[in-house]
Amino acid sequence: MRQKPTRAQDRAARLHREALNCLAIAVKEEEVDHTAQLIDEALKLAKRSRELSGVE
Repeated sequence: MRQKPTRAQDRAARLHREALNCLAIAVKEEEVDHTAQLIDEALKLAKRSRELSGVE
């Protein structure tokens, strides 16, 4: 039987999706500075997602 995800797991999944969205937008972005900001944000979101899911 599958267990209900915890709040931390839900948040980790949401942060992971947001990180992927940032990267998808960054790939299409023409302005280099904005691209860099989006990639930095994606890295922060992915790191926090890993922390919440217990994967280091």
